[in-house]
Amino acid sequence: MKTEQRGANLRTYIYGIVGASVFVGVGIITVLALLPHNKLVVFSIYRQVAFILTAIVAAALVRAETQRRHKMLFLLFVFLGIQQILDIAYHIVPQILFADNRFAGVQYYQYVTGGFGLFVQSVCLVGAGMLMNTRMPTVKTMLTACIICSAPLVMMLHPTLTNPRYLYTTPEITDFRIVDRAWIETFAMTKQVPTPEVLAERISLSRWDGKVRTGEMGFEEKIRRVRELEPYLFGNNYNMLVFKPLNEAWWQMSLLCAVVLLLLIASWFVGDSPSGVYFERMSVLLLCFSVFEVFHYSTYANLRNYEEYLNYFNSGAFLSLLTVVAITVLLLQRLRFILSHEGQYYESRMVLSPIRVTRWRDSFDNFIIQKFFKQNPYRKRFLTKTPPQ
Repeated sequence: MKTEQRGANLRTYIYGIVGASVFVGVGIITVLALLPHNKLVVFSIYRQVAFILTAIVAAALVRAETQRRHKMLFLLFVFLGIQQILDIAYHIVPQILFADNRFAGVQYYQYVTGGFGLFVQSVCLVGAGMLMNTRMPTVKTMLTACIICSAPLVMMLHPTLTNPRYLYTTPEITDFRIVDRAWIETFAMTKQVPTPEVLAERISLSRWDGKVRTGEMGFEEKIRRVRELEPYLFGNNYNMLVFKPLNEAWWQMSLLCAVVLLLLIASWFVGDSPSGVYFERMSVLLLCFSVFEVFHYSTYANLRNYEEYLNYFNSGAFLSLLTVVAITVLLLQRLRFILSHEGQYYESRMVLSPIRVTRWRDSFDNFIIQKFFKQNPYRKRFLTKTPPQ
């Protein structure tokens, strides 16, 4: 009877997860089919939808978990999914609500994705790592995560918070506009592609100390500067220059998350008692996700060709997609475990006396032992008694 009830509970949750996933998927497809939107990057959408699926499974765990700390942990994964919905809206909202504002898309990305979205992702990653690998009280954990992430993020994004068009007024963009205008005027007059030397003779460029002008560049300095900016003059390459500050902020915050997660995992391995089942594997996957984000956005910040960016973006999003799918699988395993009587008993014992509880050995552990460790060579008897003839 108990086994049947346990199976019924699991089936109810699975049906709910599948139903919610189908509803969200159909909703996204319908919106993209009916409303005008920007060109989509395929693997980016796959990654975002995978995160939304993760959030749906996490929402089921929020309901199934009995401990307040664990409910908060999986609620963070739900927030990650909500952030992805806001990211997808970047392709639609500026087109519909701010069609007459040519800066709308950049400003949406600047504040919603690069500002609020980066804050949510950083706090969720750091907060989840702390909840899984420490025994700090839940409220104190979340406050600490917010402080760790908000202080450096505000310092990096402060100019964009005070100036909505900051991305169009950076030193790189200021010099780019001067070089771009000179290139167009020179080409119109000569009908030939101007060289950096020709452009350097026609323009004046400032020396910059951060964001402050400190003087005028000499001729050789202008030539070097024109050569630096020349790749951005063609096609959509200028986007790489516009979004460079946000890409730099993204990889730096991801690096901060990766370092914090690595320290938390190391501290747990050194001397802490067992944590919730599958938590250590989730922590490692969150670390991998953060490392991938560092690699991706540091690459984006240094690219000068938009087509190369799209290629890198697809490969980078694919790696992140695999990580998110693996996290979703672990969340499903966690849901199955926590709905079982063994799981409920194990989790309750960890709350009452964590020092006296050993780490739960699951199917993955058994697989590793079976494949990579020698089997008992003495499974059979040395001698067998010969039956009488």
